[in-house]
Amino acid sequence: MSEPRRLPSAALALALGLVIAPAALLAETSPAQLMKARHDHYHELGDAFKTIRDQSRDTTPDLKAIQSAANVVNEASVDQQRWFPAGTGPEAGKTRALAQIWTRPQDFAAAQKMFSDAAPKLLAAANASDVAGIRTQFGAVGKSCKNCHDTFRAKEEHD
Repeated sequence: MSEPRRLPSAALALALGLVIAPAALLAETSPAQLMKARHDHYHELGDAFKTIRDQSRDTTPDLKAIQSAANVVNEASVDQQRWFPAGTGPEAGKTRALAQIWTRPQDFAAAQKMFSDAAPKLLAAANASDVAGIRTQFGAVGKSCKNCHDTFRAKEEHD
């Protein structure tokens, strides 16, 4: 019977560092920095939506641009759950994120799931160069966004 393999201490330290480092970085990041990062992510997502919308309406759409933008949308659908850590709601400063995100986490997770279910279908249509499918799936993704915004996002204030 052989003895179990042990990781060399340097490899173990590296592996632990890869697990612990992101948590430590998050702990050292202020709520304002996290909120700005969330805002920046949504700005990038908005740009991707605009690209898909504009290109899918064009008579000769740029499928590479749509594919790239659909990839951004898909990545956001996976990453979005990490954009709302505790302490980054209205109590932390100006945000359109409503407190219900944190007080009704199951409902928020269900709304995010609609987005994460729709986004891969948009990416698949884009990767297949299926313009009709892109248009259909873009509509489905848009509905998932609206669903979340209607419940968990404050209306935009106009000065």
